[in-house]
Amino acid sequence: MSEIACFGEALIDFLAAPPRRAGEPWHYLQHAGGAPANTAVAVARLGGSVSFLGMLADDPFGDFLLGALVAAGVGVEGVRRTQDGQTALAFVCLDLAGERSFRFYGDRGAHLLFRPDDFLPTAFDSLKLFHMGSNTLTRPASYESTRSGLLQARAAGAWISMDLNLRPALWPDVHTMRTTVEGILPDVHILKMSRDELACMAESTGSSERWIGHYLACTARLVLVTDGGRPISFFTRERRGIVPAWPVKIRDATAAGDAFSGGLLCLIAEAVKQGDGIERWLEAPEALESALRFAAACGALAVTRIGSFDAMPERGEVEAFLEDRT
Repeated sequence: MSEIACFGEALIDFLAAPPRRAGEPWHYLQHAGGAPANTAVAVARLGGSVSFLGMLADDPFGDFLLGALVAAGVGVEGVRRTQDGQTALAFVCLDLAGERSFRFYGDRGAHLLFRPDDFLPTAFDSLKLFHMGSNTLTRPASYESTRSGLLQARAAGAWISMDLNLRPALWPDVHTMRTTVEGILPDVHILKMSRDELACMAESTGSSERWIGHYLACTARLVLVTDGGRPISFFTRERRGIVPAWPVKIRDATAAGDAFSGGLLCLIAEAVKQGDGIERWLEAPEALESALRFAAACGALAVTRIGSFDAMPERGEVEAFLEDRT
């Protein structure tokens, strides 16, 4: 199996396109999306070894998603199909700055129907990194499936990566969202979130740094805080710092964070393949900062394009982007 596994949702992003003339209807363009699936595609486009683990509906949208994953080079052996649910739909509206807002549809989304028994016995063979988000934590049964995958990955010696990617509209209330996610965090090694998500999660402690410090004292070895086009903050047990983001003209910010995650995971997996232990690599001078600059370049390129899967850059594009800016 693959060195990186991304578990969770694959869904359809319907991207709003305003009418060109008065009186014409709005158009919604179909794009493959879903944060963990986006991250898997990002890794594959960069040449990494990656699989997507999750449930797809046995419907035309599910067929479209499966085909898009295969076309991108993502392993799909761990994908399951169901007729008991439907493909979740996200209607995405972009403002003039390319920032997005979401409206989700599909109360019985197929991605929430994946169960612990759906994991292949071989899904964790050779696995180095298991990446997940928070959307499969929103229902008790899918929470248990997510936790099962996480624990099996840890037992196989893999590191756990999580992008919070909080979507409050999918939760009954903020308190439930916060406490549920916090139940998972003690098992996470690499934690990524936005500045706003950090403020939400740390509200009860009164201090973002205290909240980060608590999880670094648990299992976490790297905490990343992104802030749109502003610098990326990183925290490890030994040090902290910032890495500048790359200024670009934004067309669609939908998959920026997923492209970033894919770039970072790809380089971590390559370091492991070369014999570096992840923890030692994180603390090595320049290794982490260089990887974060690469990941930021992946995110920067992605926001200059429309869509999610379609926005993910190839390795040569990222290297050329960095070369032009150094």
